[in-house]
Amino acid sequence: MRVTRMLAVLAAAALPLTACSDSGEPAGKMSSSSAAVLPTAPEIETPKVAGLGTTAHTAGSNRPIAGSGGGVLDLTPTSIVYVPGSRNQVPENGTYAVVAYTARSSTAVAAAETAPAEGGGWQWVAPDGQSVSTMDGDATSVVPDGFNGSGAVALGSYQWRSVTFDLTKAQHGGTLVYTDGEGQQHRWAMPAKDSGPQAAKLRKALEG
Repeated sequence: MRVTRMLAVLAAAALPLTACSDSGEPAGKMSSSSAAVLPTAPEIETPKVAGLGTTAHTAGSNRPIAGSGGGVLDLTPTSIVYVPGSRNQVPENGTYAVVAYTARSSTAVAAAETAPAEGGGWQWVAPDGQSVSTMDGDATSVVPDGFNGSGAVALGSYQWRSVTFDLTKAQHGGTLVYTDGEGQQHRWAMPAKDSGPQAAKLRKALEG
């Protein structure tokens, strides 16, 4: 009896000293299917940036100053000029950056631009990331003749308009941003020098 018990002990000692997991696989050797899956970080979508001459289909203002809201307003920045001011207007930061664009209604109702009071409208993002509003500096005083359209745009018509920013030299060549009636942002890359087919006309209107 004692010999039999001793043999059993020796046989047990000879077995591999490998612990088993609940799945029946050795610990430390879990299969890839049973290994824990680590969560992956969500991808950050890079905002699309268009160039001059590109049209953005934007949601109209929900609370325009006059008329009912809604509709779709097609906005197309076409030209930009940088001017040091005129005899009657002097920028606080050194330069007026003036962008000419068209605003066209493309649905069955008139459409208007959003305003800063709605959390929308135009902004300039400088190369270093600083955001500049149309309300900064002395930008609101610049309204060039021939590019001064405003209000709601009726179906089947369009207006020439302009937006102005009071910038430093280092802020030239930024990104033009428009936030529409649904909070969607539309972006255009702006050249750091006068550009576009309306540049000469726009500069002449500013100098006059």
